[in-house]
Amino acid sequence: MNKRLAEQVLEALQGRQHQAAFVTEVAATIRPSAEKREIEAVLQELGRQGKVLVADYASPDPHLDAADLRVVACIVSEDAETEALEAAEAHWNTWMRAFIGTHRCQ
Repeated sequence: MNKRLAEQVLEALQGRQHQAAFVTEVAATIRPSAEKREIEAVLQELGRQGKVLVADYASPDPHLDAADLRVVACIVSEDAETEALEAAEAHWNTWMRAFIGTHRCQ
């Protein structure tokens, strides 16, 4: 695992309001940019280590079926997986409210 990339992923999450973000948002903060496969490998390893939780959500609109809508959340301590899931849910719900409030499918 690329340790520097893993540190950047964790730093990106820890700087967020709920310590959660879309995987694509985290990837956009990585400098220099990393390839998708590298980020995927780091997320899998961090998940195995119990440092992040990746939650997969269904697309609310058929036009977004190809979009990566997974949310990754930081697990801040050994027993904090529930808190990480709640952070992912909070991030998702905030995005969904904004999406539903502005989207007009035609």
